[in-house]
Amino acid sequence: DNIAEIARAGADTFVAGSAVFGAGKDSDPHRYDSIIGALRSELAGVAA
Repeated sequence: DNIAEIARAGADTFVAGSAVFGAGKDSDPHRYDSIIGALRSELAGVAA
């Protein structure tokens, strides 16, 4: 829920095991596409 906030604070490495594995969807081609896409979307909004 706060990956963008953590990135803005300067983190460049993230551990999100249960956040990812708990959000798997059988409807995703690779089970985790939706959650990985959501995390990437949040990080894309953070200036490098």
